Amino acid sequence: MSASSETSRDQWATRLAAGAFGGFVLLAAVNAAAIAVAVPFPSAGISLRLAHHVFDVAETLGVGAILAIAVAAFVRFAPVPGWALAGIALAASIALVNRVMGDYLTVQASHALGGSLRTLIFANSLAVFGGVLVAAAFADRLCTGRPVVRCLLIVAAIGTLAVDQSLLRDDYMDIHGYLALAAALFGGSLLAPRLEIAGRTLARNRLGRVALAALALFAFFGVAVPPVNATRFELFRQPCAIASWALATTVWHAPPLHAPVVLPPSTWLSDRSGAPGVPPTLPHLLPSDAVVVLITIDAVRADIVANPANDARFPTLAKLKRDGVVFVQASAPGTQTGVSLSALFSGLYYSEQRWKNYGSGKDLHPYPAEDLAPRFPQLLSDHDVATANYASLVFLAGDFGIARGFREEKLMGHSTRAASGSQLVRSLLDRLGHPGHGPLFLCTHMVDAHSPYGTARDGSTDYERYLSSVASDDALLGRVLHVLEENFGERWALFVSADHGEAFGEHQTHEHAKTLYEELLHVPLLARSPLFPPREIQQRVGLIDLGPTLLDLFGIDTPATFNGQSLVPLLAGGDVALTRPLLAEGRLRQALTRPDGLKVIEDLRRKVVEVYDLTSDPLETRNLFDVDPARSDAALAELRGFFAVHALREGGYESPYKL
Repeated sequence: MSASSETSRDQWATRLAAGAFGGFVLLAAVNAAAIAVAVPFPSAGISLRLAHHVFDVAETLGVGAILAIAVAAFVRFAPVPGWALAGIALAASIALVNRVMGDYLTVQASHALGGSLRTLIFANSLAVFGGVLVAAAFADRLCTGRPVVRCLLIVAAIGTLAVDQSLLRDDYMDIHGYLALAAALFGGSLLAPRLEIAGRTLARNRLGRVALAALALFAFFGVAVPPVNATRFELFRQPCAIASWALATTVWHAPPLHAPVVLPPSTWLSDRSGAPGVPPTLPHLLPSDAVVVLITIDAVRADIVANPANDARFPTLAKLKRDGVVFVQASAPGTQTGVSLSALFSGLYYSEQRWKNYGSGKDLHPYPAEDLAPRFPQLLSDHDVATANYASLVFLAGDFGIARGFREEKLMGHSTRAASGSQLVRSLLDRLGHPGHGPLFLCTHMVDAHSPYGTARDGSTDYERYLSSVASDDALLGRVLHVLEENFGERWALFVSADHGEAFGEHQTHEHAKTLYEELLHVPLLARSPLFPPREIQQRVGLIDLGPTLLDLFGIDTPATFNGQSLVPLLAGGDVALTRPLLAEGRLRQALTRPDGLKVIEDLRRKVVEVYDLTSDPLETRNLFDVDPARSDAALAELRGFFAVHALREGGYESPYKL
């Protein structure tokens, strides 16, 4: 290699390194402004806010420095001709995009054109997104001799970073990260000439060299010293914390317990696959020809049902509260429909089931289609109970694995379009008109209350339209209750619940699926039968208990692998302490709520733990992980102990991130 070409490579390496590092300086500045303006002030006070700022800047500069050094070293010393460097850079960018956004792009490619060109669209998406990153790193070349254009493009890069901070702050972290990186590289490349000059100027004098050394030490601190749990939680409260994401998924470890914990012996924390089933409660609560209906309504929060101010709006739910059994503290096992209902039907939590992409076109998402664990409808069918499911959504058909095992299945939803509640109830009532002489179990899931609340008859805000949509389902529910009361004497039972709740700004989120907080996990659970003494039950229960309960009501053993316990003794008017843990999962987060209301949430990707006392802090505002270490450690150890035993790992299987 000639001296001139070596010089050219040196200059190129220096310019690219300056651009890469400068981009992260730009990102750190925008992040700092976003933290100050858009992130709610932490309840722990100013010290935690300062730690948030310090670590965000240090980590961003540290990751930027690593990228700059890697780029400079590769360009300067890689034993390939200069023209090949662009191709290698493109390949590296494509690999990065696949790592960050691969799952999302796979689903989107499958949704486009019915999935007919899925592979081609996916490959093109990777190439385009990767190419944008490479092009962004060379943006400086667009502005040679054009200072006004350079300034305008720098403003555009800063504007893109600001917009990225503002839109959909509570979701799509992979897209936020990609946009932040692309805009940072673009802006950094434009700033690179000035940064080179500034760097050389500082390096010429002693004070400048001290400043550069201090900056290097600060950046090193950002990547070498993991922040404490409370600071980690704060870091992820703004969507463009790409340095924190990079470190959390590569070098950070999960927060350790403050002290060793010895868990008491528990059958729930051991492998029960070979244990005998749990026999039904005697004497049987319902007659042998029982008719049982389970209706779940999408996205219904427990508090709107519990609130007496809504009784006039929800007269059927109010009647069920008055005349039935109300489980005041009921929780969902997930905050996405598929995750929650699959646990309800199988008695297994998300990580215990085998999930992989299933379906075609717009129906392609991870589902437990290949999971072989029994679902309780199959057990009912095997014991001569007539079973029927009126599926409002395509993925509630049996072949998707969530609600498998019904003798009769009527798929009423099409692709991403769900069946209306009126369609579902019409079919369900028609079946009740021909019940037969033996036992019968009917099930449906109504989605009218799902965003965008399409059945709303009134309301100017999302929340008002949401309540109006729930009221529509309440009216349909009233038709089912009326038929049961009028036509089935004492042989019937009705269960009403929800798959999850809905957020309206709590914890800075909206809709559902994004967190495991109580606005999404706390759901109504109401049961009504002439043979159930009306009462309120304060003991914590979950949808995970419904499978064992329904099997029990039909006199059928519950498999030992089911994680719930039958609520029949409570429905009969008794008082029994349930011993199984109550857990929930979603988007690689796991939560456990103890009987005393202490709740722990562990984020397996962010490496963050949250602990709340729901009794004293129902809004989950004060993280007790470091405040009350003894209780926190016990709950976290139980959570980890459960999944250490029960999470499916056969053949290296890992639970996918559920979109």
